[in-house]
Amino acid sequence: MSVSDLPKNDNEKKVEEQEEQDVELPVLEHKTGESIIREKIDEEGSDSLRIINRPWRVKGPAVFCVLLFTIGSNWASASLSPLKSTLKKELHINNARYGVIASANSLVNTVMPVIGGVAIDWFGPEMGSLLSSVAVLLGTLISGIGASKASFGTLVAGNVIMGLGSSTIETCQSKLYTHWFYGNHLGLVYGVDIAFGRVINTVAKATSVPIAEGTHWWGWSIWISAIMSACTLLINIIYVALERRLPAPARLVPTNDKTSRKFSLAALVSIPAAFWIITLTQLLQAGNVGAYGSITADIMTQTRGSTALVAGYTSSISQIIPIFVTPCVGALFDRFGRRMYYVSGTAALWVLVYSLMGFTDVHPLVPTILQSVALSFNAIPFIAAIPLLAPSQTYLGTAFGVWKAFNNAGSVIMDVSAGAIQDRTPTGRHTYDNVLYFLIALKGVDFFYGLVYDALDRRYFGGVLRMSEREREAREDEDANSGENLKGVALRRPVRMWTFVGLGIMGAMIVVAWVLYLFYAKGT
Repeated sequence: MSVSDLPKNDNEKKVEEQEEQDVELPVLEHKTGESIIREKIDEEGSDSLRIINRPWRVKGPAVFCVLLFTIGSNWASASLSPLKSTLKKELHINNARYGVIASANSLVNTVMPVIGGVAIDWFGPEMGSLLSSVAVLLGTLISGIGASKASFGTLVAGNVIMGLGSSTIETCQSKLYTHWFYGNHLGLVYGVDIAFGRVINTVAKATSVPIAEGTHWWGWSIWISAIMSACTLLINIIYVALERRLPAPARLVPTNDKTSRKFSLAALVSIPAAFWIITLTQLLQAGNVGAYGSITADIMTQTRGSTALVAGYTSSISQIIPIFVTPCVGALFDRFGRRMYYVSGTAALWVLVYSLMGFTDVHPLVPTILQSVALSFNAIPFIAAIPLLAPSQTYLGTAFGVWKAFNNAGSVIMDVSAGAIQDRTPTGRHTYDNVLYFLIALKGVDFFYGLVYDALDRRYFGGVLRMSEREREAREDEDANSGENLKGVALRRPVRMWTFVGLGIMGAMIVVAWVLYLFYAKGT
């Protein structure tokens, strides 16, 4: 006779019945306005992402506020690059040390997004966005003081403190967008968010030099960032006040309100392997584009003889086309899918941009316009893919945080490396040649990545990156009705090897970023 055949007492029967009840995942239904909200709760008490239709009178004002969360941090970052020549002169620094300033806010965000992402999943994005806005305001104030004193160290310190909030607040935005729009034009909303960021970047870049020349002091361009950051904090407070007045079903409930689990970094091991694969292969790609953007104006002055004012205006044009095109790209993803095809096409376009700007005599407007098209397609395939590859509110903020940590570490490495390569290249017209060779080589590899991602998606990711919103909704309904998992999703769940490799490489990149940064920050 086995142990299972022994008679059970009443207490054991009650426990067994309770366990059987726990297997059945409850479905909660709430009525909010015209919509019915259905959320499936998993074994740990946290909700997986589900297609939810909320009325526009509820999500419209909320999402409008969320869209404005990054005005201050975007303005502060974008206004620096047109001032590169001025900063080098006023602060008596070289190209590598300018790279230290340009990447200062990214340095702290090699670590902070991971911690912040876990905290956002636990405490909620509303509280996270408030604290992030405070950090951005404090950082821009310190940067303004550094400009007033012409202090390299203070300017760097301000950008580092700003970095404590700038990337985390973007993670808050991403999680809130997914909460409000998953399955309902999510790609379009991400496109609008990126486009709005381009608007801020365009205005900041275009006005940075005129403000400096009009006021006869370059520091005013930095103090404007502090004013914008104060406005952002006010908008954030308004959003939290509005959110607190919404019905409970319309709010994003933090993990600590749904379960008794302790706050920890354990969410990292819950992230699916598919997410790690794409993140690991994109190590330096975001930094590649960022490094080029930070030197575009100076390339024009060096290779075309443009003045700082003309170069600043011309480089700002690259931000205009994405304002209109990026939302359309997001809508294309929602309508037709096929997200990874755009990765290869965009990489090829970047190679053309770098080549035309650095190695031909064409008017700089030509590569600048092509650059703006490439920017329209650059980030959104990945941002729109993360909720599909990591579809759980339990660790979605953590996944976005890991993505940003990789990107920021890559940005620090690329910014500082580009400056160091330039300092070791002869001055004059060809001073950026070696930098551009480096950027071209990286984008050449990225062309093949897009093809690999699509092949992996078809075989191991369940095809979610190829599906439109309608196709995915139909597949999710079919899966829910049949009670079966999708076929071919071996890498859409955690795989220990990929988790360990991902965490290991992330740690290595963070160490390299800090070493490079501190090495050049000391003027070595």
